[in-house]
Amino acid sequence: MTRRIHRLSMTFAAALFSLVAASSALAQSEERGATLELFGSRIQQIEGPKFHNESYGLRGGFRFSETWALEASVSRLDEDVDVWFGDLSAKAYVVDTSHFDLYALGGPGVNRISDGDFDEDETTVHFGIGAEIHLGQQAYLRPEVRGRWLTDDLEFDRGLADYSLGIGWRF
Repeated sequence: MTRRIHRLSMTFAAALFSLVAASSALAQSEERGATLELFGSRIQQIEGPKFHNESYGLRGGFRFSETWALEASVSRLDEDVDVWFGDLSAKAYVVDTSHFDLYALGGPGVNRISDGDFDEDETTVHFGIGAEIHLGQQAYLRPEVRGRWLTDDLEFDRGLADYSLGIGWRF
């Protein structure tokens, strides 16, 4: 399982590098190109006893057209043990204006928990909605709400809610 996680993380890194390299090779328009973001999140259970944890991470993506984009992200939960999330998302822009864009996204992911003596890797699925608020030609602010569930236990009331705010840059 650890080998599969390593392979998946290498695939994320290769995809992110390819997206950035492809963006400089393609003719640029406002609808196309690579993005890179730093973000922070507040994560809590959807139902049940509430806990709140903070996380931080990095996202990279490529917008292929006015409507479609592909995105990869990795984030770390701020806890005593190592908790990582990696996601690969298909992203569809449903509203595209000169000042902001609204989108929906979803896809597979992985969750890794490690405390030195214990390692666990689980596959996840996520869905979310968000906005990109333009701060100029290239910079944007990105609020987002994302739900994340383990694929072994797809009960929608037992997942995690991820509320994030990021700052991004279009290349």
